[in-house]
Amino acid sequence: MIGGKGKGGLSPISAFVLGAASATIFLVFIFSNQHTRQPLEISSFKTKRQFTAPSDHANFENKVNNTSSIQAVNKRTSKKQPWPHANQTSDDQHLQDMLRKAALDDNTIIMTSVNEAWAAPNSLLDSFFESFRVGENMERFLKHIFVVALDAKAYQSCKSLHPYCYFLKQEGLDLSGEQSYMKNVYLDLVWSKLKLQQRILELGYNLLFTDVDIAWLRDPFEYITLAPHISTSSDFYFGNPDDLGNYPNTGFIYFKSCKKNIKVMDYWHKSRKRFPENHDQFVFNEIKHEIVKKFGVRMKFLDTAHISGFCQLGRDLSKIATVHMTCCIGLENKLFDLKRILEDWRSYLAHPQWERQLDKIKWRFEGGRCIH
Repeated sequence: MIGGKGKGGLSPISAFVLGAASATIFLVFIFSNQHTRQPLEISSFKTKRQFTAPSDHANFENKVNNTSSIQAVNKRTSKKQPWPHANQTSDDQHLQDMLRKAALDDNTIIMTSVNEAWAAPNSLLDSFFESFRVGENMERFLKHIFVVALDAKAYQSCKSLHPYCYFLKQEGLDLSGEQSYMKNVYLDLVWSKLKLQQRILELGYNLLFTDVDIAWLRDPFEYITLAPHISTSSDFYFGNPDDLGNYPNTGFIYFKSCKKNIKVMDYWHKSRKRFPENHDQFVFNEIKHEIVKKFGVRMKFLDTAHISGFCQLGRDLSKIATVHMTCCIGLENKLFDLKRILEDWRSYLAHPQWERQLDKIKWRFEGGRCIH
């Protein structure tokens, strides 16, 4: 049994289906004792990414190997212009202005999405932000997060906390509350972000999409390399990052801005018609072979030892960068175990550096509500 519980555990396929289902299902759960939420304070700190330019810049991409960190991107690439076919509207200009302010120095957008339930006090958005505050040198990323609100109340809640909140209007849809799995409105919710993601790529930005039920504890960009066009987290990872047999989780996925990926995003969205009763992650898994062959993109699967989740939880805290509440259904359950993750992380940081370097400190929690 890979990851999860060794005895009586789910098969990889069953757990993958459960993990995919849980990626966007959240039961509305708001703690009765709501605390006063404080808006994010923007400091003068500016995220820096160091790079030594190669002598032959024209051949740079061909010389990048699999160990080259995305943090080594030449800052000159951050001057990309929108693709010529991009349409311009007043709302689009508002989007461009916000993206310009939120982008990292290497022209990457960190995007997440919330509805009213997920943005409520003491819910997922609060826990998501908290993970950056307790992570190792992670608070610097907070001011760069681009939060997409799927309903008006989520937008207002986000604005009370954060400077970069974008209201993705869905005409005729109410995406604010609990959505029953696989119902039409639920499917519209999980698919709604794809066209916006495509637009971000068209505007010349790299994109890292992250679900809001993820704890960011260390810099995940250390594991996102320059060579692949797409780097995706894995519900189940079998050891080879290039093996399309790995099970992707599109709740944490990186797209390099290029024409190939714009076509991939469009193809992914249009493939919904072929799988009308399924969500975006299921469809992505079904078409992953097609998009690699059709568009000539390279796809990398991220090791769950670093970019982890409850389907296959990395046990060594010295290696963990992110933890996703996968293979877990219900907002209450996700929040319960997410808080325990953060508690264990604080305990880990309380150990002296020499002890942490022994790589022997593991997760302490037992009997959690999610699969791990």
